[in-house]
Amino acid sequence: MKQTLWIIGVWALANLLLGISFQLTDQFWILFTFSLLTLICISLIGDRSYSIKKAFFSFKDISYGFVTGTILYAIFLVAYLLLKVLPFPLLPFVEDLYSVVGPTFWWHYIALVVIIIPGEEVFWRRFLQTRLVQKTGRYKGVLIASTMYALAHIWTGNPMLVAAALTAGITWGALYEWKKSLAMIIISHLIFDLWLLVIFPLNF
Repeated sequence: MKQTLWIIGVWALANLLLGISFQLTDQFWILFTFSLLTLICISLIGDRSYSIKKAFFSFKDISYGFVTGTILYAIFLVAYLLLKVLPFPLLPFVEDLYSVVGPTFWWHYIALVVIIIPGEEVFWRRFLQTRLVQKTGRYKGVLIASTMYALAHIWTGNPMLVAAALTAGITWGALYEWKKSLAMIIISHLIFDLWLLVIFPLNF
């Protein structure tokens, strides 16, 4: 019971931090970066068994990360192309998403690579999902953690971001349970974001 309350409390804090970040859009990058720094600290303090060696990047981590991140982006690309031809009024949500989370200054890219991407994987997959898997089993744990990850994005009022977070959360959550490699999912997340935000954004 104590462990369950701890998980709910930390998740509620993550919701608060992300909610403030997404609501105060003019200060989004500052607040979101601070939020992930806070969640990283909570994760490291609450997980004393964590070893920095688990974050080292091997060739296999980089290879799997590159492939899985690219495949995930390809899935999003296909979904975006379908939205452009189907009669659903969802494209404005995609445009609005880029207007908020799209990096525009040099330090945004640094924050994304150094803090935000690693921070999301350390907190949502390594810290939160690991505890949920221990309590509920692998499949339920991944699904519950991914749902909690998606719901934390509901404060944007953007259904496309919530759906994207759920899809990505399940993907990276399953990959983490498969390989138990934090380094691999950080690389996967990084490659996905490079495609999505830098190389070929879905706003054409």
